[in-house]
Amino acid sequence: MNVVIVGAGGFLGAAGRYLCSGLINQRSNAGVFPLGTLAVNILGAFLIGFLSELFAQCMPERKRLLLFFTTGITGGFTTFSTFSLETMGLFEQGHHGLGVLNILLSVLCCLAGVVIGKLCAQKLAGTLH
Repeated sequence: MNVVIVGAGGFLGAAGRYLCSGLINQRSNAGVFPLGTLAVNILGAFLIGFLSELFAQCMPERKRLLLFFTTGITGGFTTFSTFSLETMGLFEQGHHGLGVLNILLSVLCCLAGVVIGKLCAQKLAGTLH
């Protein structure tokens, strides 16, 4: 049953990533910089931090629902493999500075996203109790 739950969430997350990343890349002036992937990864990091903390605080018994949202949706929404491929492409095309910038922004902003997500959930959970 857990595989079906994760698969359903993963489908929704991957479709959401495809749409969001494509829309961001289409409407931005980022040039060769993979802004769409960076943006969805930061948003996904925020969401997984927020949801994991909110469930821990308010619904610890809802493990399958947490699995659907975290491993399924946010796991499908975020993409380390695309980040890696796009970063490698930047280096191969001679955009070394952009490659390093993508690595730094991805790691730092995604970690910050998780922290901020957890803090927001703690604040919300405090108002719900």
